[in-house]
Amino acid sequence: MISPEDLYLEIFKSDDIDSDKKTKAMLACEMAIEAESLPELSVVRSYDVARILADLKLDADTLIATLLSDNNLEPIYPLEKIITRFGENTAQLVLGIRKLNQFKEFDIERKSNDVQNERLRQMLLAMTSDIRIMIVKLAYRVARLRVLKHESQDVRYQVTTETELIFSPLANRLGLAQLKWELEDLSFRYSHGEEYKNIASQLQSKRSEREDYIQTVLQTLEAMLNNADIEARITGRPKHIYSIWKKMQRKQLPIDELYDLRAVRIYVGSIQLCYEVLGLIHSRWNYIKEEFDDYIATPKENGYQSIHTVIIGPEGKTVEIQIRTQDMHHNAEYGVAAHWLYKEGSQSGFDLNLERSIANIRQILENSTGPEVFKEVSTELQSNHIYVMTPENEVITLRQGATPLDFAYQIHTELGHRCRGAKVNGRIQPLSYVLRTGDKVEVLTIKNGQPSRNWLNPNLGYLTSNSARNKVRSWFNKQNKAENIIAGESLYQKELKRLHADSVSIEKIITRFKIDQAELFFEDIGKGRINERQLTAAIQAELKPEKNTADLQRSLNFNRSSAEAGDVKAQAYVVGAVHISTTLAPCCDPKPGDEITGFVTRGRGVTVHRRDCPNILNLSYEDKQRLIEVSWDKKQAETPSFKAILYVVAFDRKGLLRDVMACLTSMDINLIGSNTETNEQDNSVSMQLQVKLDYSTDLGQLLDSLEVIANVESVSVQTVS
Repeated sequence: MISPEDLYLEIFKSDDIDSDKKTKAMLACEMAIEAESLPELSVVRSYDVARILADLKLDADTLIATLLSDNNLEPIYPLEKIITRFGENTAQLVLGIRKLNQFKEFDIERKSNDVQNERLRQMLLAMTSDIRIMIVKLAYRVARLRVLKHESQDVRYQVTTETELIFSPLANRLGLAQLKWELEDLSFRYSHGEEYKNIASQLQSKRSEREDYIQTVLQTLEAMLNNADIEARITGRPKHIYSIWKKMQRKQLPIDELYDLRAVRIYVGSIQLCYEVLGLIHSRWNYIKEEFDDYIATPKENGYQSIHTVIIGPEGKTVEIQIRTQDMHHNAEYGVAAHWLYKEGSQSGFDLNLERSIANIRQILENSTGPEVFKEVSTELQSNHIYVMTPENEVITLRQGATPLDFAYQIHTELGHRCRGAKVNGRIQPLSYVLRTGDKVEVLTIKNGQPSRNWLNPNLGYLTSNSARNKVRSWFNKQNKAENIIAGESLYQKELKRLHADSVSIEKIITRFKIDQAELFFEDIGKGRINERQLTAAIQAELKPEKNTADLQRSLNFNRSSAEAGDVKAQAYVVGAVHISTTLAPCCDPKPGDEITGFVTRGRGVTVHRRDCPNILNLSYEDKQRLIEVSWDKKQAETPSFKAILYVVAFDRKGLLRDVMACLTSMDINLIGSNTETNEQDNSVSMQLQVKLDYSTDLGQLLDSLEVIANVESVSVQTVS
């Protein structure tokens, strides 16, 4: 058995490890060796994985985490012990590696489904908080393949199929060529044994010998270009067995008719230099005319550009040479022309943020050397989506912030209508639960279910998808007109009561929605055309006390009259940052005195909308995060507030007051007084909470947030002049 000292020297090859990290690395080596003597939970040892990664020059933190991630260690070294001995950062890496190693949701019966395979790849990437975790996972798969010869045929089939459809494409996409070729060759060796042996015998040389040959060609090219004063970057690699077989299949050619078993790329600064280099190469070596392609003069349909030529190189062996500029290379590797985009069919379910992150990582890894580069890419991976699974392991793509109800409507409209609950990873969760990548969701239904109008209330967080909300609205639109009017009036009266707004006339409210009949107004509420947030905002606008400064009133009057006269443009200010430029949104045309909010645009400052603007009230989950507080008055933009009293009725329980206070704190609401009474006979609690609110506070959201607290029966609010 290897000693910890020898294992350390084998894995931690860098001389610049500080004494503290060296101590931790030695301890990790001891624990990895200890794992071999423990009850076996895995056939792969973590020190074998660390050996693979050491050749990739990963940083010491990742190598330590890899050694600690052995499955045999997990029962006796839980995360708390890892944190104590190695720190939080290393522990999080170990947790991520364990999580990916335990993920067993690939279904080989779905192998022909390209969309599902791509979603599963994206899900695994999105589950990875640190890209180093995915690199370790890929190395684990290489180590697994190296010992696969000892397994049964069924296990070989499962492992190689997973590798070919999921892990090899991931290594390719991340630009990890060393891991990619070994994943592909080892899988091919077990899945197509005869073809593997046949190609290997025809190559007549080991990979190391072919690599030496390529190095000779590279040195010759470098000397030739240096003599011609041409600045260039040159790379080369011999094709591995799997890629040779794929090309033989694609072109329907025997191996002796393939001319790119050895390939070199030359990168130069301009198109003119591409042709100068080509001239030098053709003057030095004979070339095969039938294999010459000028994709610079005639680009491929996907925009790919490069010059391809095949020369008869040293020892009479053919070498393919590609000549391109850096811009052409960037497009080929990271743009529309990227190999994996057309070879893996990845156009399906394209995740723009994720692909941008992957492209950034590829560029960093390609253009940097040394262990520190892996820390640099650790937080690069981002996604617009989450990837969750059905009970049958089908991967479903949803937007960030999606709920089980969004999931149900994504599967099928009727499933959404009949949904009454959900299990997430085997546990019952509320329909407003925010799903995360990797969750498995089971929808609980009733036979003749129908949607709830509460699902359309953005404050309650049941639905974040516009598509799902439209399906619910469509259902209500098809219902009986009289039923919608009754339901709408009931919701309206409920909201008046919650806001202590008996003094607000229906005429003022319907005028805000540009409706001239109360009956039509109630019908729109019943159908979901007007949601509860819009309704609350309209009532709230009539209730809020005026900002009690004569200066403000004069300012509003001046701005309103001046803007109408065309003398000056009305001005709104970002609260706390009055210097930021703002523009008024044309969709709702806010005027001084209107309740307003700001939306942070991409590159155009802050756009000011009325708070009851439909475009604002129906924002997606992600876009709601870009709302910002604004005010018509510069002075008030610094300290805008008013007082209100919250009336809370609930059944008493331990922690009730704590949860109410936590809700107020999360909404940045200042409590300035409270009065709580408990009725011991019926165990009820009545709270009167005096609070200070910003003028931008959404009262509906505040009330809804309090009402969803366990044991709270009702909440209402009354503004104080």
